[in-house]
Amino acid sequence: MNEKVKVNQQDKPIFATVGIMMVVGFIGKIMGLFRDRMLVVHYGTDTAESIAFTAASVLPRVFLDIMFAAVFSASFIPVFNEYLETKGKREAFNLAARFIMMIGFITLAMTVLFIMLASPIFDIFVGAEYDNVVISTLGVHLLRILFPLMFLSGLAFSLASMLQSLGNFNIPAAMSIVSNGIILLYYFFFIDYFGIYGLAITFLIAWGAQIIIQIPFLVKHRFKLSFRNFTWRDEGLRKIAQLSLPVMVATWVAPVNLLVNGRVSNIYGGEHGYVAINLAHGLYSIIAGLFVLSLANVILPKLSRLATLGNMNAYAESVRDSLKSLFFLLIPMTFGLMAIAHPLVRLVFQSGDFGHESTLVTSTALFYFSLGILGFGLQVILCRAFYAIQYGRAPLITGIIAMVINLILSVMIAPIIGIGGPALASSISISISAILLFIILRHKLPNQLFWTRDMTIDTIKIIIISIAMFFVAKHTLYFTESFFDEITFLARIFTILIPVILGAGLYILGCFLFRVSALRKITTQLWRKT
Repeated sequence: MNEKVKVNQQDKPIFATVGIMMVVGFIGKIMGLFRDRMLVVHYGTDTAESIAFTAASVLPRVFLDIMFAAVFSASFIPVFNEYLETKGKREAFNLAARFIMMIGFITLAMTVLFIMLASPIFDIFVGAEYDNVVISTLGVHLLRILFPLMFLSGLAFSLASMLQSLGNFNIPAAMSIVSNGIILLYYFFFIDYFGIYGLAITFLIAWGAQIIIQIPFLVKHRFKLSFRNFTWRDEGLRKIAQLSLPVMVATWVAPVNLLVNGRVSNIYGGEHGYVAINLAHGLYSIIAGLFVLSLANVILPKLSRLATLGNMNAYAESVRDSLKSLFFLLIPMTFGLMAIAHPLVRLVFQSGDFGHESTLVTSTALFYFSLGILGFGLQVILCRAFYAIQYGRAPLITGIIAMVINLILSVMIAPIIGIGGPALASSISISISAILLFIILRHKLPNQLFWTRDMTIDTIKIIIISIAMFFVAKHTLYFTESFFDEITFLARIFTILIPVILGAGLYILGCFLFRVSALRKITTQLWRKT
């Protein structure tokens, strides 16, 4: 009899598990924000160092997302869980070992190739129109140092995908705490001695640490990485590759849109455009992704097992619960972020060489990015729903549509509203992609109930309450900005904190008075957890 792995985490209420991941992830994200803040405080948004390092640190991770994100999320986790259920723990672990070696070989080869092509890559994706030898030379040098992030991130994400399938979500969520902690230590103690090149080396060390912290937990599960019996013709690897190809385009949406938006912002966003659009997108991704990605990491292994077992009623129920949670949290998050975009950017980034003009440009991009929060969440979760049933055509089609829409709208809107154009185009494109995914899912599984009348009523209530929350937060913000001296950091905190607390309190009270069912379900799960 095959040995089966026991995954206790999957029996816990989803929202409770996601809540733990959010707490761990929140710490890492706050540290990541502080990491980004330290860069612009030291170097601003329009200097050679800031532009070159932003590009050099973003591009390797974007390229990894474009080429391999689908392999981790769309293919490996469903196939690994299928092996756990049908062939047992030993065969599943053997598959994981072969998969990790495959990713290592491929990402290492791509790293070497991209290091050789660093100069044309920088010109294409950052902009040859920078008539500045210092920026281009420094950018190429830093890019060559940082391209190994592809190899290190590929291994880290491979191990994290395996731990998530085994029910261990907290260690992958904590990876950013370790890496950001190492980088912050460099800023505090070594930046004045080793400068921007030392920072690039520190990034590599930090990402290597993400791999190291996962090893003891894999050893605890008796996982061993062996080069024996590795073959590219392995049945499991072939199945992963076949699943990856059609769904890979869906994972291109966010990174490709970011590349396009960054390129357009170079032209229409002014001298602060490139760094500002990346800072705004990073802040948006942290706020939106903290809950969405935590939920996605929990829901995919569960949906994959349910689909493998043929329990489609439970599969549909899990999708419904995820959608309820998304609408309950992301709609007010959208209105809230729109209300506080400017003071939030001022709080997080404005200091040193990051001045008022940088804050204005970055907050404008953040405002328009915030319109796509719900679309982003739906797109991520619905793609996972398709990955779980191993149907990649829908994410493929909607991904292509989203990227085309983003490209067209970016070029059309940017001349009118500047840096807000590419951010708004990104929000519209990802929202359209999410709507199409939901329509296709209902058509693909017509016998399953993914949306109910109660969910429609709840959504209408949530929108009304969120609009009221927006006006309360906005008017409170006017008062706090006039009352506090915005120059001091503590005053900036209170300027945002008071409107956020009042707005959040009004939203929870409104959901309670209007009897929004999602609130009752979430509080019930948290009560069961405690």
